[in-house]
Amino acid sequence: MFLILWTNCPASSQQAGTLQGRVMDPSEAVIPGAAVKVEALPSGPSKTTTTDGAGHYQMEGLAPGRYRVTAEAQGFQQAAGEVTIPAAGHRATLDIHLAIAEQKQQVVVQGSTPRVELSPQSNASAVVVSGSDLDALSNDPDELQSQLQALAGPSVGPNGGEIYIDGFTGGDLPPKSAIRSIRVNSNPFSVQNDRLGYGRIDILTKPGANNFHGRVSAEYNDANMNAMSKFLADSKPPAYHTWLLGANLGGPINKNASFYFSYQRRNIDRANLVNTEILDSNLNQVPYVATVDNPRTLTIVNPRVDFQLGEKNTLTVNYRYFGIAEGNDGVDTQSLPSTAFDRQHRHHSLQIMDNQILSANMVNEIRFQYLHFHNSQAPLNTDPTLDVIGAFTGGGSDSGSTQRYESHYEFQDYVTLTRGKHLIQFGGFYRIIRRSEDANANFNGAFTFNSLSDYQQTEQALRNGMTMEQIQAAGYGPSQFNITGGKLNAFVNRLDGALFLGDDWKISPRFTASFGLRFESENVISDHADWAPRVGIAWALGGGANPKTVVRAGWGMFYQRFDDDEMIQAERLNGTNQLTYIVSNPKFYPAVPALSTLAASSQSLPTTYRISPHLRSPYDMDLAASIERQVTRDATASLTYLYSRGNRRLLTNDVNAPLPGTYNPSDPTSGVRPLGDAAGNIYEYQSTGIFRQTQLIANVHVNAGNRLSLFGYYVFNHSRSNTDGVNSFATNPWNLMQDYGRARFDIRNRATIGGSAELPFAVRLSSMLMTASGQPFSIRLPQDLYGTGIHNARPSLATSSTPAADVAVTRYGTFNLAPSSSETPIAPNTATGPANVMLNLRASRTFGFGPQIDKAHGGEGTVQGGGRQHHHGPGGLGGRGLGGGGGFSLGGATERRFAFTVSASALNLLNTVNLGTPVSTLGSPLFGQSISLAGGPYSAQVGNPVANRLVNVSVELSF
Repeated sequence: MFLILWTNCPASSQQAGTLQGRVMDPSEAVIPGAAVKVEALPSGPSKTTTTDGAGHYQMEGLAPGRYRVTAEAQGFQQAAGEVTIPAAGHRATLDIHLAIAEQKQQVVVQGSTPRVELSPQSNASAVVVSGSDLDALSNDPDELQSQLQALAGPSVGPNGGEIYIDGFTGGDLPPKSAIRSIRVNSNPFSVQNDRLGYGRIDILTKPGANNFHGRVSAEYNDANMNAMSKFLADSKPPAYHTWLLGANLGGPINKNASFYFSYQRRNIDRANLVNTEILDSNLNQVPYVATVDNPRTLTIVNPRVDFQLGEKNTLTVNYRYFGIAEGNDGVDTQSLPSTAFDRQHRHHSLQIMDNQILSANMVNEIRFQYLHFHNSQAPLNTDPTLDVIGAFTGGGSDSGSTQRYESHYEFQDYVTLTRGKHLIQFGGFYRIIRRSEDANANFNGAFTFNSLSDYQQTEQALRNGMTMEQIQAAGYGPSQFNITGGKLNAFVNRLDGALFLGDDWKISPRFTASFGLRFESENVISDHADWAPRVGIAWALGGGANPKTVVRAGWGMFYQRFDDDEMIQAERLNGTNQLTYIVSNPKFYPAVPALSTLAASSQSLPTTYRISPHLRSPYDMDLAASIERQVTRDATASLTYLYSRGNRRLLTNDVNAPLPGTYNPSDPTSGVRPLGDAAGNIYEYQSTGIFRQTQLIANVHVNAGNRLSLFGYYVFNHSRSNTDGVNSFATNPWNLMQDYGRARFDIRNRATIGGSAELPFAVRLSSMLMTASGQPFSIRLPQDLYGTGIHNARPSLATSSTPAADVAVTRYGTFNLAPSSSETPIAPNTATGPANVMLNLRASRTFGFGPQIDKAHGGEGTVQGGGRQHHHGPGGLGGRGLGGGGGFSLGGATERRFAFTVSASALNLLNTVNLGTPVSTLGSPLFGQSISLAGGPYSAQVGNPVANRLVNVSVELSF
């Protein structure tokens, strides 16, 4: 109500005049980021600004007189109008409509010159990645997602950044050909966002167009084109190939509707790599290197229709089907081929977005998303799993058979209101997640051996006719057996939602203050009221119409929702639906007893999961300050300091573990449990963790004319925590601060630089260089030292009194392998894995043929930006991010009716061997060795684990 009253209040008088208005496309949809120039007539001075997230501009301090107002935006024709300010204190309004630039719609999109802006939406690195800058990214959806996460840089805390597709989370990536633009790290402290904007990735998909255009493409790769993994140096590399086929078509349906349709099919005949130590037929420890076929298919179908329902109402309906079929999944470096399973995923996504202009100063966005998932998997072997810590996992797959059905319903309503110097946002969302799952994970049981040596000695003794009692008396045998039984089905119904209100108050032409408050709630946990305030300022320094330096600061609270993955785990393994039994030092190996036998045995310990009745939503409080500078006409730079305090972080803890000092690892039946032995292990999801993180972020963006676009960032990161996430178990259940130390996400240095350039003969190069220092990891013991059934203990440092048999001398230090309960374990994540460097490069060239036309096209260079985009909210700081939008066509443009583009791309062009995290278990024959290539974006492993460098060739025909 107060907003309505405020809207109708008379504006206060001013000594100088004010000009305001909106910039819109032909459908009345507002255009954020449009450049607006106000020039006094007939030949007076001029001022420039840009439209905010609601397409609104405002210029103050204008003397009475006549003015010409010019607006332009990428993909639209320039438009101008005139307005008169008759007297001091008068407030004039002029709206400008931009027509679609038909002659540029396919390819030649000029890159916008980077510049420093005051508005919260215009932090220096909140820019659009589009056109030729997109060409440096992989066409493969898996690799694309991994690269996007690396491009956005680290977020706050252990969870990393989030990807939003047309304003929604939870969906699958569209084909790259359907992506209109990517926005990174825009307005980090926006009250509209549930998470801090650092690391946030917004993907906007392509709408239809006023003329027909389309393309078909094919990309190919096989073993002969790649450099093999170093781990296959003594093996014959497997034969494999990949086809990536795509097609899209867009155009008008009638004068009030248009469509865009994209299709992608990926057929991969690839292999997984196993590289570990096993026992041969004579029970000797031997290296084992093998490749296992891992065929995969992916199908994406994505139609979209845009309707003009009236002069001030546009409706978009976007559907996406995402289907995956994979064979021999689950096999990796230390998981043997017998643990493989097949899986299928069928995902459906429907988005309906309605944009309404309610008045000259109010825009309402209504969005609805429906997601439906049907995921299934089936193991190829149902024998008991064999887990030899530090060596291999063999036997059958413990993941079991799964049938998962999940439906998401999400409704959003966001309103943007302008009034004088205020830009107000308010609205909210409501989401329902219904998930049903039939699963029999671990129904086959699993035997655990603490080392390959223990397994070897056990198998040799069994061959020699010894009994398990005799083997255990000699100090060998499995240390644990666990098995699960019960009902298959579990169900959760999760509800969550939020309301928010924010105001960007432009106190003066050089100072904006932002305030906001957000309320969040969900149903399953006991915490139903989370309040998240946000504040921010932006201050332009110096004189002149266009600021050269902007200082920003912001503070806010951001909550993390408790996920349905943990909800359904707690519902399934609650002791009623399913129950896990853990037996220490089982005497029945290799046979598996009946569940009834285990239930009646005093040696088996029941184990259940539950959600703590005191669990509350985790949150972090983030403080940031930045300075942004217009270095040259074509370049901006920013430096940001970001400090984060994470509280109530999620972890898992055994709340019925033996009390301190009562458990003897050599006697698993020992220990006094606070809730009694009959209750067994109770694994409880808790919100008792913390983290502290400091980041220093430098960002640069260059757009030098029409031939070069560069972006880059560097991040220094220092993080400490006592949890690695919700599924990380506390090492010592009674002293969580023993786990406080260097965080696993404390990757100290990261840097990325990329961009595109046009070379002679219309050849375009797009490249990206990514580098990061090593990831921390914990040195661990294979024993269960605390009676929790979890093998995650850390050693203590060896002393002069440590028995020689318990001393391990390593390059990471000298450790005690059998620490007593009175000895302090080493801190977590004291070791660091190898650093990574990755250079990707794409080269392309377009050839035109057919009749002459009046517009250029070819390759990926479609229009980016403009129309029905709303990214607004309070606060906002520069940070790491990507280069500007616009750019060039893929390999040059052509004005012929048809365009044929050829390109070649290389992942890991320099064939750098980026190694994965070393084996961290003391006593393993592989301890301290990296036995796999790096994951994520730092090797070609995403595309194929047996290749160190991937080279793809592609062709494309467009019209």
